[in-house]
Order: sequence, then C-alpha cells, then structure tokens
Amino acid sequence: MKIVVHLKNLSSLTVGNSSRLTRVDIGFNDMGIPGSSIKGSMRTAISWAIREGLSNFTSCGEIRPEKIEEAHKQKGVCDVCKLFGYPGHEGILRVSSIKVDKKETLTRVSINDSTNTAKEEALFKQEVVPPDSEFTFEIDLNTKDCKMLELTLLSLYFLRLWRLGRGAMIDLKVENIKEYPKDCPSETEEEIKKIMKELGEWLWQ
Repeated sequence: MKIVVHLKNLSSLTVGNSSRLTRVDIGFNDMGIPGSSIKGSMRTAISWAIREGLSNFTSCGEIRPEKIEEAHKQKGVCDVCKLFGYPGHEGILRVSSIKVDKKETLTRVSINDSTNTAKEEALFKQEVVPPDSEFTFEIDLNTKDCKMLELTLLSLYFLRLWRLGRGAMIDLKVENIKEYPKDCPSETEEEIKKIMKELGEWLWQ
C-alpha cells in the first residue's frame, strides 16, 4: 500500500545536518527532511497516544535495544515495533524523504533552561524552512494487514499534535491510499474511514 501525504509546517522547521562546517551554526540536513525523521516522529507520536490510553494497539514504550528485547520476550512483539521496526528487524513501513529548496537563516538566542532567560553573548544562526511551506511525501506500507494500515493512519493523526525536527509544529493531510485492501473486517474499515475523514483536511486551519 502507498499513502500520499501532504505536510505543512506551522512554525520554522529545522532538521539538523551532519557535522560538516556551514555558514550557519545549525544548518539544514543535506538530505532535506529524511524519511527516517518523519518515521521517527510518527513512532513517537503513536507511542505517546497508546501510553495515554489509545486502545486496540500495543507499544512496548522502550528505546534501548536490551529493554525492547526484554519487553518482547515477556509480552511478544508490540504493534508499534511490528510497524516501525526494532533492532534486527526493519519493520514494514517506509517513508520517502522530502527535498527542501527554500530555506532562510534566522538569528536566535540561547535560553538558560534553569532560569528560562536569555544567555549573554549566546546568539546563533539557524537554517530553517519558513512557516506555511508545503511538501508531499509517500509512505510505503509493505503489507495488506488492515490493522497496520489503521495504526499507520493513527500515527499520522497524532503526529499533528506532536513535533517534527527540532520542535516544529506541523500539519498533515492524506491525499489517498493506493492499493487499498479490499478485505478489511467491517469494524476496522469503519475506523479507517473515520480516520481518513479527519486526515482528509488540514487540522490547523
């Protein structure tokens, strides 16, 4: 299955680059917005939603490989890891990267976390995508499992309440699903239709 998704950043968006020297202190990633960054944010968002009470799906909620392995031994591989992968297993979801052409440079000031005030002589330059930029990416879901499709859509739904890159607020809209499965259980199909209706429009108008 392939899912076409539109993304719009509501605040300045930065996805940090590698350690190469740039004309700014925090340059934008050479790859644009890597699919792995979007995938990681989707995973974090849906794991948070399950932890907060979203039923019907499981998440081990672990980050460290040894903790993931231990959790899976006790309760079996969780739904989130089946979808997004875990150490030694790639998962069944792939996300395409986004090419970024339009960027601008902002001058920011570092904040002291303990006092919540600006640090003296701590200005830095950051390369960002300006707000209200729109992009399109594609999700490749290598399964016909309707439950995994529902979980994927829910991860996009909750990503709209989460952040991408270095704390940017975003909005998402799903255009369509290619190769939609035709044998979903009626209850699951109804849930998918409800989520798709929500994802059919921008949330933050």
